[in-house]
Amino acid sequence: MPTAPPPARGAPRHDVPHVAGPRGRARPMLASPGGLPRGAGWAFEFVWTGLRCLAHAVDGELRLLDAEGHDVTAAFPEIGVPAEPGMVLDGVVVALDAVRRPSPARLRRRRRVDTPSRGLVESTPVSFYVFDVLEVAGRSTARMPYRERRELLGEIDLSGAQHVVVPPMFTGVPAEEVVRTARHYGLEGVVAKRLESTYQGGRRSRSWISSVITRAQNVVVGGWLPPRSGGAGVGSLLLGVPSEGTLRYVGRVSTGVTAEARREILDAARHLVRPVSPFDTPLPADVEGTAHWLAPRLVGRVEHRRWTPTGLLGRPVWRGLRADAHPATVQAPVLAAPVVAADLALDDLETVEGPGRRVVGRPRGMTGPGGTPEAAPPRVREGVLGPPTTPLSAPAVEVAVPDAEVEAALRSRFSAHFVHNALTAIAAYVRLDPGRARELLTEFADFTRYSFRDGDAGTTVAEELGNARRYLTLEQARFGARLQVEVSVGPEVENVVLPPFVVSPLVENAVRHGIEPQPGGGTVHVTATGVASDCVITVSDDGAGMGPEASRAVSQVDLRHGGISEVTRRLHAAFGTACDLHVDSRPGSGTSVRLRVPARHRDEPAPGRLLVS
Repeated sequence: MPTAPPPARGAPRHDVPHVAGPRGRARPMLASPGGLPRGAGWAFEFVWTGLRCLAHAVDGELRLLDAEGHDVTAAFPEIGVPAEPGMVLDGVVVALDAVRRPSPARLRRRRRVDTPSRGLVESTPVSFYVFDVLEVAGRSTARMPYRERRELLGEIDLSGAQHVVVPPMFTGVPAEEVVRTARHYGLEGVVAKRLESTYQGGRRSRSWISSVITRAQNVVVGGWLPPRSGGAGVGSLLLGVPSEGTLRYVGRVSTGVTAEARREILDAARHLVRPVSPFDTPLPADVEGTAHWLAPRLVGRVEHRRWTPTGLLGRPVWRGLRADAHPATVQAPVLAAPVVAADLALDDLETVEGPGRRVVGRPRGMTGPGGTPEAAPPRVREGVLGPPTTPLSAPAVEVAVPDAEVEAALRSRFSAHFVHNALTAIAAYVRLDPGRARELLTEFADFTRYSFRDGDAGTTVAEELGNARRYLTLEQARFGARLQVEVSVGPEVENVVLPPFVVSPLVENAVRHGIEPQPGGGTVHVTATGVASDCVITVSDDGAGMGPEASRAVSQVDLRHGGISEVTRRLHAAFGTACDLHVDSRPGSGTSVRLRVPARHRDEPAPGRLLVS
């Protein structure tokens, strides 16, 4: 039966039905394992591994109950935020690792403590990933279709809660594309949800189907252990991946090591026995005394769930030897950070027109305590999590918001996304290559020193591109061979005056949106040259490029962390109509950003000098 069209964003909702909620205590709905469905009528979400909880608004605050009904709010104080009464949300408490993937190990660290210290909360933060709503204002939504519940969830104001996140869901996208994206970002699976399905609390339903993602990885066999039950022969294989000329231990595998596989391995290893370990990294205590070591010549293949934060294979399954592969070709993948609301929150500060007030957990556009719909004021820009925000009459917290231009100017110098990744990469080099780590720290110090210079002071093309080179050097430490760089500066434009912080954001745009999403990586090209009496700087990448829809999404991200939009503002403030910035991006052809400014030299400020005839 056709349904009424959804209300406009920010409009009042009066259609939440008066129906009885689940009998007794509400229990989470469960997904059935299986292959992802094809065809229309389904939405897809990523699997965010963590602690499944229902969040109830009690006494003006979100209270978390786990699947067994235990109150775990005290264990996660950062999630106990103000909320309107009569609301029940379904989600997962998630702790993220260094590349912003769900980390069961980090979550276990929090779960072991009922009342965590401030230091533990700060060092191991968690967030509540909300993907469904069961009640609003005391009214059950269980019988509403999933698509309507997600619309209603989008109208709930969660933007004031730093640790409450609404992750993305996808419709009209082939399941294979969602799986490919989840695999690229190191996520563990995808859930398909029927758009017209109701919420079936406490049941495992075929309306929700969960599919686990496995990944193939070539590995080098560095030895084997006998069976745990005793006896001779191969029980499990010790696996490694070459790194910086050494063999790094990545775990052991016994699942899939059949009798036939054992015979094949023993036959291939007859002339490879050696007395000492080929691994250059520490091994588990139970390995040293019992292992049979092999020269690192045998290459095998495993399937696994994920890479753990400590660099081990998660739940590997042996798939056999690879006679056609050489050990030098084996390498671990470089994982990108998933772009979700939690990732964007690193770069973003909410910006409204003047100081604002809000209470977490109020559906946007719903009536206030007196039953009168509240009007939504204009916003400077839309937030990542939803539409324009409604002011509330009974605020819990008052927040003074800095001026939008000040925030944008600060964010344009460098994003927290970059800082997080750069420091993570440097920390990895401290253990593997201390000399290289010192070099990178020097580059990072020079980059930040330049970035904190007076924003009103001018700079030159040479100085701007020098800072962009530092940025690219730090990113190459993270991406390795996946990121290639070509920089060319004409001597005639080296001393051309620029406003500061107009090149690095364009370079970050190329890396973050052009190279990072590509499994094989690519090249960033930066050129500066003189054309007539102008200086033309071009930053391009050979990534996948973007169509109109992807361009709009990237523009929204850049707007929030001071990207292309802030560069345009700076150029126009300095040169008025005498400059321009052009973006050319098409699917399959990469993205190119070209800016043109008058060639005014610091030592010869008069414009109009012909640089290239």
